[in-house]
Order: sequence, then C-alpha cells, then structure tokens
Amino acid sequence: MAEVPTFPELQGRVRQSVAYYGGVLPKEAALVWDGYFAALVEWGLISVSDHEALVRMLPEVPNNPVVRVFLGWERD
Repeated sequence: MAEVPTFPELQGRVRQSVAYYGGVLPKEAALVWDGYFAALVEWGLISVSDHEALVRMLPEVPNNPVVRVFLGWERD
C-alpha cells in the first residue's frame, strides 16, 4: 500500500509543478491538483485545514467543476 502523502510533500510537489510551468499553473494543471486534493480530504488522508492551505496555492478557476463534484452541482 502507498504511503499517505504529507502536507510538506504535497506543498513541495505543487511548487515543483508551478516551477515546471514557468511560475504559473495553467487551468488544466490547477484542476488536476484541485481534484487530487479533494480526493485526499474525502478519503481522510489529509485534514480539511491542509486541503484549504493546498488549494490556496492554486490559481482560482472560475466555475471550477471540482468544487461542483465535491460539494454538489446545485450549490451556488
């Protein structure tokens, strides 16, 4: 079984991703990270506060489908 990722590890991986893209994550990469973090918190592998801190590292994506999947499509 794989090890549970730690907050510092995830933070470092996001920073590597940002560096790879020249300092700004494209929308698609941000959505992939956001979905990954949502899954980790839903499965109880990271805390809600860690999730919030990690998501703050990502650029905001208007009408983010990850939020809709995570919280529900009817929510405004």
